[in-house]
Amino acid sequence: MVFYKVSVVVINYNKEAYIEQCLESLLQQSLKEIEVIVVDDGSTDKSVAMIQRYATTYKNIRFTRQSNAGPGAARNKGLSFAVGEYVAFLDADDYVERTGYEQLYHIAKEKDADTVIGNITCFSEETEWKLSYMKKVFQKGRPLIRHIRTHHELHLTPSVGNKLFKHAFLLRHQLEFDPTLHIGEDLLFTQNSLQQSNYTVVKDIDVLRYRVLQHEESLSKKHDLAFFKQLVLLQHKIHELYEELDRKEELQPIEARQLKFFTDSIMLKATSFTAEEQYDVCRYMQQFLDTMTHTTAQGSRDALFIHMATYNNFADFTKLIAIVSDEQTNREHVVVDGTLYSYLYRYFPAYKALLSVQIEQKARIEVLQGRGATLTIGGYAYIDSIATTNIQKELVFKQNNTTKIISLTNTLRTDITYLFSKNTISYDEAGFETVKIDLLDTLGEGTWEVSIRTTLQGVMIEEPIHVLLAQVRNGVKTTVIGNKEITPRYKDGTKLTFMIRTINLRQKLTSKFRQVRRNMRYDVSFLKRRDYHTFFAIIVYKLFGKLLRRRNTWLIGERPDTAQDNSYHLFKYIRLQHPEKRVYYVIDKNSEDYWNIKWLRNIISYGGFSHTMHLLTCAKTINSYSETANMYTKSYKNIMKFYPEWQQNEKIFIQHGVIGVSRVNHVLHKNRMNYAKFVVSSEFEKEHIVKEFGYDEDEVILTGLARWDALDDTSKGNEILLMPTWRSWIKSREQLENSTYYKTYMNFLQSKELHNLLEEKDLTLSFFPHYQTQRLLGELPFFHERITVLRQGDETVQHLLKRHRILITDYSTVSFDFAYMDKPIVFYQFDYDEFYSKHYNEGPIDHKRELFGERFEHMQELLIYIRRNGGTVDRQQIEQARKYITKFDSHCHRILKEIIN
Repeated sequence: MVFYKVSVVVINYNKEAYIEQCLESLLQQSLKEIEVIVVDDGSTDKSVAMIQRYATTYKNIRFTRQSNAGPGAARNKGLSFAVGEYVAFLDADDYVERTGYEQLYHIAKEKDADTVIGNITCFSEETEWKLSYMKKVFQKGRPLIRHIRTHHELHLTPSVGNKLFKHAFLLRHQLEFDPTLHIGEDLLFTQNSLQQSNYTVVKDIDVLRYRVLQHEESLSKKHDLAFFKQLVLLQHKIHELYEELDRKEELQPIEARQLKFFTDSIMLKATSFTAEEQYDVCRYMQQFLDTMTHTTAQGSRDALFIHMATYNNFADFTKLIAIVSDEQTNREHVVVDGTLYSYLYRYFPAYKALLSVQIEQKARIEVLQGRGATLTIGGYAYIDSIATTNIQKELVFKQNNTTKIISLTNTLRTDITYLFSKNTISYDEAGFETVKIDLLDTLGEGTWEVSIRTTLQGVMIEEPIHVLLAQVRNGVKTTVIGNKEITPRYKDGTKLTFMIRTINLRQKLTSKFRQVRRNMRYDVSFLKRRDYHTFFAIIVYKLFGKLLRRRNTWLIGERPDTAQDNSYHLFKYIRLQHPEKRVYYVIDKNSEDYWNIKWLRNIISYGGFSHTMHLLTCAKTINSYSETANMYTKSYKNIMKFYPEWQQNEKIFIQHGVIGVSRVNHVLHKNRMNYAKFVVSSEFEKEHIVKEFGYDEDEVILTGLARWDALDDTSKGNEILLMPTWRSWIKSREQLENSTYYKTYMNFLQSKELHNLLEEKDLTLSFFPHYQTQRLLGELPFFHERITVLRQGDETVQHLLKRHRILITDYSTVSFDFAYMDKPIVFYQFDYDEFYSKHYNEGPIDHKRELFGERFEHMQELLIYIRRNGGTVDRQQIEQARKYITKFDSHCHRILKEIIN
């Protein structure tokens, strides 16, 4: 008989699109002694044939079928066939990291564990992310071996997919899934297993890749009452389990989790229910609460739900659902007689006793630097859910009974309003000016705790400064000035404190030795991980960094694989007009654009050792996109985490569009990016950047965009370019095809009236769909012989703009480039309110009143305009564009001059 270390039970129900990836991930596991048992739960698609093919081909894959009975019954059937030493469970639309099971198995054997818990990575068609609550499970300092009775964080991981279960342990305790449950069957199984497990090993090992489907047709996704009925049944089962185990007194952690899940589900699902269905939800919540031993609410909303359900206040229950789900609801908290109440107090004053809330300060240190005795600190702070008008902020240093207070000056931070309230509560005064503090002049000897104090509407709160990012923390290191040593320390890993003391020569040498040893440990860690790239970059920089910096090199780039935008045009200008400048372009040598720029020479291969060394030693970095995301190597980022003081280059942002369509200060603010120079295209744009992005006037340079030097109108007068931007809320092909966005453009392109118009006026139309549309849809249908659908890579965007006479767009910044050539632009904005509530934070330009082109919301208006106006440009609109575009003889020359200055 074959010995299997792990049996993997895979359950499948109509997952033909994903089953192959799931099974391939199991076949490619680094742990080879694995058996796979696939249980089909009554599928009607082609997945059964796919599984049968795998079972025929591979001896370690077994396949069995059953009539549709739900996931619990399917897992039980698979478990009955398992012979492995440990058992894992997997859904057919998920898959497993290549070394996941091997790592879990080895640590299980080493510790003789009954159960092992690893980590989960969620992913969708768009992105991937870690579950935030798993951070508590793997929090540093927690033991490797735990028990759920004493480590309540284990209640936060109900999935069976990231775990191994010792087979003998399951048999000994007769542990199976409850087939009557279709919601939370894995939670109940996990609760039972972890409660009875003697040794649960918890290790941050990447195991499960959990697929998040946008339109998954399962009970948990459907908006029906059966879901809430199942939650009530699950709660009964949990209660019975703890009663059988004689552990009823330990129910509180899991009950708190499930109660929060129930109320969150109300907001997720019941908002679309009828009044009668919402009444049933209220009734189900009553039944849910009746089984509970603890009903502690997590927040005002949940406190009201609990109270209203308990006392059958149905009218208020439905009113609460409507108010909380309404995006227009004013969510600013209320201050009454110095006490802070939830915003719900406005709507339910009779429930005042339930609605007092804790004062909570939100603060972030974005700038933290230590140079000698000078501490530089900047960021923002506000009281949660109260508008910051007239807020006062102070930096507080405390030592025993001594307090030193430094008043902070408010700065405009509209990005905080957008990020943390979606413009519903004004946090515009949350920011504070970056201040420089001489610690030796300000503080005496001893240990000083640092906090931020905010005062607003008679409410005051003071909390320690928490510095979360290692790179920010490492901006301040131990320093010795004369006979004084200043040492930053972080209580509990993040709370900032300073210790100042007088030291002698021996202590100075000891302090220096400790710093060298700390640095060496970090350096050698890369050698141990076989990251030779990073290790040797550190060594070379320490040996030759100062010498290499004297070369005064500049590094320029865009995205890793492109050379088309402002960075390319500026680089080309410098290479041809000023070849004496040591400027190098960074690009992936495998990209198509590499061959378009190679002839200019001075090319650095993206991601290589030379790239990292140039980043460490260059005088200037220049990019038209986010430098951090598009220009830094992984090694450089690792080095900057520990040695942020090595970043001595000037960072110059030459933009990839005019800022005006949206507010992007949440990504480009001075405290986040710290650009030395920020290119703009008009006084209007400069004023906006200075006002809202935190830059001084001399840091914002009016030069226009480098690519404008190559703009010239080559159109023949009859070419229309249709070029819409994207909608970030669309995540899948199905969402795209069902969206107003897609249907509107398809209706326009398929319109017989448009086709007749193109023929009558001898016009052609080029449709350049956004690359996300191209990615999700693939090929688009044929519309008409006068309509051409273009794809990414067919030609550059600049060439498209030059050779067309009329541009039809919605909100794209390419409109500024088109306006630069004095050509007519039409803004087809059929979803204005939705776009500026879901996609962008509306910028300083009012797109309903201040545009430099005609604006339409309906297709018929657009067609009438094309018929009447053709390619005629309105002189008044050209003048309006001049507010946002300043023309110079050579934009590249002007940018270079400002960079040199």
